[in-house]
Amino acid sequence: MKMKDVLEGYNYDLPLMDAMNDVELRPVRRLLAGALMGESLDAGYFATREMADAYFDLWNDVRKGVRYGEGYVAFEEILKDKNPLQMKLWYLTCERDLKETVKDMRWLAILANRRAYMARAVRESGADVLHVSARNLVAGKTPAELVADQKVWN
Repeated sequence: MKMKDVLEGYNYDLPLMDAMNDVELRPVRRLLAGALMGESLDAGYFATREMADAYFDLWNDVRKGVRYGEGYVAFEEILKDKNPLQMKLWYLTCERDLKETVKDMRWLAILANRRAYMARAVRESGADVLHVSARNLVAGKTPAELVADQKVWN
């Protein structure tokens, strides 16, 4: 059997589904994996990595006794931008223990990296796989877009 045949129709969300169904994982990690499902490969990785780095920087700020340091500034930007995936991740993690959240977000960034890395393996195999993010499957505007779009209501 050729690698192309094995990877034909590969679902990039498979590693995330595996994590969601892994009863050995803590529930928060299962939730984080679910939050990443349906996201585009590159944007999913970069948004997750930015969040993981911001939490790490915030943890470093706390350890150094810095009130307004790199982590605070990073989260100020993230929360101002309101990236939908990052906002999901923020609300799933913002009230949890900071040290544990740093570990959980690093874990998620590694998972997102592995997920995106599979695109290279699939591309090199010559398999015909198309990844469509969940957002691109929605016909018309989503409720989030409608609420954010003030022009619709004015």
